[in-house]
Amino acid sequence: MNTVNTGRFMAIFVLLLQACSFGFDNGEDARLGRYGRVRFVGGGGCTDSTTLALGSTATLTAEPAQGQILPTDLTPRSSAPESIGASHGPKPYEILLSAVREGAADIELVSSEVGVYDVLGFDVAPAASVSYQAPAEVYAGGGLLLKIDEVFGECGEDCKLIGGGFVQWSAEPAGSLTLDLHEDRVAIMAAGAAGEARVLGREPTTGTVLIDHAVTVVPTEGAGELETRVTIMRPDETVLDPQPMPSEVSVGCLLLIEVEVADAGGRSVKLAGQDVGWTVEGDAGVIAPWPENEPPAPEGPIYEATGAGTVTLVGEAALLGRSRRFEVTIVD
Repeated sequence: MNTVNTGRFMAIFVLLLQACSFGFDNGEDARLGRYGRVRFVGGGGCTDSTTLALGSTATLTAEPAQGQILPTDLTPRSSAPESIGASHGPKPYEILLSAVREGAADIELVSSEVGVYDVLGFDVAPAASVSYQAPAEVYAGGGLLLKIDEVFGECGEDCKLIGGGFVQWSAEPAGSLTLDLHEDRVAIMAAGAAGEARVLGREPTTGTVLIDHAVTVVPTEGAGELETRVTIMRPDETVLDPQPMPSEVSVGCLLLIEVEVADAGGRSVKLAGQDVGWTVEGDAGVIAPWPENEPPAPEGPIYEATGAGTVTLVGEAALLGRSRRFEVTIVD
């Protein structure tokens, strides 16, 4: 896949996994620039909001709205950087916004050829609540993966906010879980000794508790076999429900691999992606990490079926002293 198609494919895969719906209220596209040349895409969640959560950062991508080729030197500029900062991202046409304080700003895309190529207004408000996903159990020494789906302002579901990375994380009792990673709307907490704990996520300026999540840290003794939940995206962009590791998939499919393990009490404990190492044995050129040269997803690796043949995927959870082999055949 080329870079443009890969980025679009990845975005669709992630959005469909989040069960996003598409469409614009009243037929209006809130992310279309005033001059109708650019659509400002992304920012987190399933929303076309132009309001950032206070203290957050949001990664947007400028996409042509009329099928034209965008100027290569488009540079983002904020009319009020004291409220919203704007800068280039590491990828082409990527815009990084930072919500510094409550207020508003026009985010301009400036070209040396035409001056202001397009512009869209954004504002900033503090988060009042969130919706999120997190397991109720984690193995001692493992990672607890928390994913924020949506961020809401004071009026709740009627005012969704974009942006992430602003939540202040802690745990009770102290040391039961410690923050290991926090990027955008994903956090991974490293679990300590077995016992009961709570994860707390607060809004940084008001101190409002946005997340209060109870967790049982379970001992690693008696852990069962690695069981997979594989989400498959077909080349036609349809996504199949999570299933055990398939014995056969078609060329062009994407596979997101997540792992669960039964503990001694029979509970199914979900492992964070970082807790399982994966290797591929067998025919070369049959399956490859996807996207190329990108870090794996926090849930687990994504593989692309690139050619016909048979491979063995080997998952190893060193934390539990468990490994498992899965043979998969890729067919045309």
